[in-house]
Amino acid sequence: MRTIVEILSGLPVSLTLMLIALPLTLLLAAVEWWHFRNTDKFGLKDSLASMALGTSYILVAEAIVVIAIVVPVFHWLYEYRVTTVTISPLSIFVLFLLVDFCFYLFHLAAHRMRFLWGVHEVHHASEYFNFTVAFRQSMLYAFIGVYAFFAPAVLLGYTPEWVLGILASNLLYQLLVHTQWVGRLPGPLEWIFNTPSNHRVHHARNPRYVDRNMGGVLMIWDHLFGTYAAEDRAEEPEYGVVSQIGRPPSFSPITLTFREYRRMCADVIRPGPFSHRLKHLWGPPNWERPDAPGKKKS
Repeated sequence: MRTIVEILSGLPVSLTLMLIALPLTLLLAAVEWWHFRNTDKFGLKDSLASMALGTSYILVAEAIVVIAIVVPVFHWLYEYRVTTVTISPLSIFVLFLLVDFCFYLFHLAAHRMRFLWGVHEVHHASEYFNFTVAFRQSMLYAFIGVYAFFAPAVLLGYTPEWVLGILASNLLYQLLVHTQWVGRLPGPLEWIFNTPSNHRVHHARNPRYVDRNMGGVLMIWDHLFGTYAAEDRAEEPEYGVVSQIGRPPSFSPITLTFREYRRMCADVIRPGPFSHRLKHLWGPPNWERPDAPGKKKS
């Protein structure tokens, strides 16, 4: 009978890291819950929904789609690479920077393009901020072309295994910043890295915090492109998505997975100019048609 170690050794490194992430998240969440047990930092239904979504993400997006589709496509792209990168400490560091920048571009697009926001909204829908939220991911991620953002690294000459492995490491790091347990770190660390404080800003729906701090591990991209915002002690983050303000939260993994796409489809099929209907797919999540019901004319 094969041991767990033997089974894991036969899997792609990226999937192994994601499988490790599930029990790690559960452990961190349990310790964090105990620390905050007499506060309102956790909601049982919310945490259960997050873990259910995370489990389906691992089983569908990672275990099936990545192995069956993404890895073969990346290997096909690798045949058309510009060069072959020799792995060394320097080239690994360059790959780390490249993957983190590609993640920044994906993350920015996921907040600015409604079709991508439909899958990313799941992660932001929680009105709590704790380690269970880190695992609140949609199983639809792998179906909507997210991995295309990381294809340039393969075309540049890095093997698919290295690209996906560094990406998985990047995502594993991001698990650690989903907490209110850690306050602001010394200035240089906050400026350079994605920290719990920086990520609290990212998950907040306060107007000054919306669509800020998109970096995965590094904040340097946010400083370069003007999307950085520091957490202000005078304005505590309010978590959740803007479109759900005033609405009761859902704890159904099915509803959370498909909610924004259902709304999007309803907007697309609504009669009107074809260009306006298509813009519900590629426009900003909060975009409305000029003739939208209830919209004031300027």
